[in-house]
Amino acid sequence: MSLSLDALNDDILIYIFAALSIPDILTLRQVSRRLSLLSRQHSIWYNACKFEILQNDIPFPKGPLTSLSANDLERQTLRAYNLGINWRSPTTKLYHVASVADKSGAIEEIRFLSHRGQNWIVTTSRGIWSDLYLRDCDALQVVAQWSPGKALFNGMVVNTDRDSDAAIAIAVQRDGVMSVEILSLSHDDQTSGIKVQQMATLDTPHKPIALRGDLVALCNHDSETLILNWKTREQCILRSPETWQDKPLHVMFAQGSIFVVRARSVCIFREPRMEFPDNELPITEPYAFASYGWVEGVSLSLSTQLHACQPSLSMLVRTKGDDPWRLEDQFQFLTLKSDPNNVASSTSDDDDTPSIDSEPPTFPFTHVSSLSSPHQGPLRCSDMVLGPYGTAVWVQPADWAPAGLILDNVDMQHAPVPPSRETLVAAIFPGLLNRGSLAGEACIKVSFENTGCAWSCLDYDEEQGLIALGSNFGEITMLRL
Repeated sequence: MSLSLDALNDDILIYIFAALSIPDILTLRQVSRRLSLLSRQHSIWYNACKFEILQNDIPFPKGPLTSLSANDLERQTLRAYNLGINWRSPTTKLYHVASVADKSGAIEEIRFLSHRGQNWIVTTSRGIWSDLYLRDCDALQVVAQWSPGKALFNGMVVNTDRDSDAAIAIAVQRDGVMSVEILSLSHDDQTSGIKVQQMATLDTPHKPIALRGDLVALCNHDSETLILNWKTREQCILRSPETWQDKPLHVMFAQGSIFVVRARSVCIFREPRMEFPDNELPITEPYAFASYGWVEGVSLSLSTQLHACQPSLSMLVRTKGDDPWRLEDQFQFLTLKSDPNNVASSTSDDDDTPSIDSEPPTFPFTHVSSLSSPHQGPLRCSDMVLGPYGTAVWVQPADWAPAGLILDNVDMQHAPVPPSRETLVAAIFPGLLNRGSLAGEACIKVSFENTGCAWSCLDYDEEQGLIALGSNFGEITMLRL
């Protein structure tokens, strides 16, 4: 006697679905309406996400799977499955999602923002004055706008804590006076939309470089980093070695330490004691220091494996060494060798700050891999993003036009000059996604030529596989892996 699937009860069918791979689930659901309905159960996609996405080290949004509805869990699991296949394929592809023209002026900064379960894109643009826009990630439509009036922006960061009250910290210059505004997102009861609201004003000439929860890292262009709790106003000062043109690039709070990266130095500080401004502020010196020459860009990333005891920290440095005229960029991928607190405890408080001419033996980062990329033109977009799973994106500038170096009245044979355009590069480094024959090797997976206006800024959301680019002429482009 033959037994058909229709003769099985729902519980047995759900168990069968839960044991299938994602492609098999999608195939079996097409057999009948009953199987299609059963295949949408939350438990089925919970198992599919756990065993085929999370255990296979494929990027997926942080947070408990039980907090997602069945539809959202299925949608995000399928998106992550396709993303993992694309990254691990020998022919990785980039897809154009949307492009819009912003008539308010040049796009100066663009950031992905995950805040309380929703994903947005934040852009700042400058015409006569500066404006901030909050956009959706699908059609890039504006959902909220904020402007302090007749003022200019001088730096913006988004909060890495998705559940914090503060969403954005932005430097504002008004009437020659600098300040940092702390902004939040709230629902507008009158329009049922999103509203950007000002929560606090910090009177400081420093530029915001990082925002984590209630802590904001503010830097000047010399050597000082101010760590400030914008709610309590407790603060402390981190002091990097003074080096020439050491502009701030990146600050990260991780593993009980604070990593401060500038154009000419990388410093690691122990998390210091915070004091109220009425008291004398403590000044903390770095316990580890290194220099990588002339740094064009840097990105730090903290990854957490499913069975790992503690997160691992990686760093990608785009450098020219000590030669700013070098026609090649080096992308150095480094990882943290050990818990920096162990290094810190072995370093005496009485030790002098390391000299910038030599790298101290206690610097806990070790070189793992590197890539070279030609650089024969002006770098207008120096943004570079390294994801927790070891993928990275950056912009390779167009070459200087050789045709412009030849006089029109020179009698010589015509030599056609191929057009040169700036290119978006997506690469993979040793990490969670880098498996198979290329495991342990860094390689460029896919590139995308810019046929429009020159890019001025970019951001990359590894979890969603989205890349956002802004141009000097107000154009915003979204690409998907």
